[in-house]
Parts: sequence; structure tokens; C-alpha cells
Amino acid sequence: MRFDLQGRGHDIRIAPSAGVTGQIKARDDAGPCSVHIGEGVKGKWNITVSGGARVVIGRSTTCETTQIVAQNGDVLIGEDCMFSFAVEIRTTDTHAIYDVDGGGRVNPDQPIRIGDHVWLGKQAIVLKGADVGSGSVVGARGVVSGVIPPLSVCVGVPARVVRSNAIWTRRVGKGRLEHDEKAMRVVQAVQATAPHSTRSIRSA
Repeated sequence: MRFDLQGRGHDIRIAPSAGVTGQIKARDDAGPCSVHIGEGVKGKWNITVSGGARVVIGRSTTCETTQIVAQNGDVLIGEDCMFSFAVEIRTTDTHAIYDVDGGGRVNPDQPIRIGDHVWLGKQAIVLKGADVGSGSVVGARGVVSGVIPPLSVCVGVPARVVRSNAIWTRRVGKGRLEHDEKAMRVVQAVQATAPHSTRSIRSA
């Protein structure tokens, strides 16, 4: 892992058992930033953090290649997630867009939360304000900018739920759900907190 840190006070923590490559860039334009990478995290991560933002990657989360841009908004990623190739996670559009009449910005930076055991398919994009519930799947090239309920499969641009009450497994197409302890723990946790959750996608 390479580091490009400008300013002082940044809090960069990589767990000893993490096997990560890529780069972490941090800027202190609005105060120190933090990046915490948990135990057992694997993959190539290119992380840019500024504006005092935080990036947290939960234990046992893996990726092929993921780019995270956290500017003035935190990116919180849960445990045991699986991200494919060329995934992008961005709390910002980088460049501001203003209303001509009122003069106010219409695309403010917003935080992102990704729950436990979430699968992001190849070239999926998670945009500012997104909240992806635990156990969910975002299909290849899907674009998420709102709320995806837990235990959902979503696809498309913008992403929409095509199947509810579903969960994925790292095992390749064999066995039954009850034989996958990790997946079952996620299902049980979701059901315990929101047994009748039927939230629909809302715009960010």
C-alpha cells in the first residue's frame, strides 16, 4: 500500500492481518481524515479522503479493485462484503453545480453507508447519499444513489430492486442457505432488527 498524505493528524490504521494493495491519499483541507481497514480485508483499494472525512472498511471485506473518494462525507463499509472489479464509491461529484436563480449548490457531498455482507458487481457505482442494506446485491454496472433495503437484489441505472428477501453466498452455486453460517447470521440479524422491513428505494 502506498501513501500520499498532505497535512498532519491523519489517522490511518491497517489491521495486521489485512492483505491490501493500492494507495491512500489524504488531504487536511478541512481537518484531519481517517482511514481504518479491518482484520482480514483483502484486495486493491485506491482511497482518496479529504474534508475531514472517514473511511471504514469492516473485517473480512474483499475486493478485486475498488476506488473510494470520500470528500466531506464518510464512507462506512460493513464486514464480509465482496466487491468485484472496477467498483467506485463516491461521496462527492467533485465539481459543484449551482442553481442559477438562487445561487445555492444543488449537489452537496453526502455520506455513504454499506452494510454487512454486501456484494457489489463489476463496475458498480455507489454515489453520495447511498445506503445499501446488509445482505444485498448490486448487479454489474448498477448505479446506487438512494436506499437499498437489506436482503435485496438490485440492478440498473438507477438501481432498482428486482428481488427481495434474498441473500448471496461466497460458495459457488452449491448447497443450501442454512449450510452457510455467515449468510445465515446476516439474515438473522436483519430479521431481528426489522422483521417486516419493506423499505423501497428513495432518491438521495
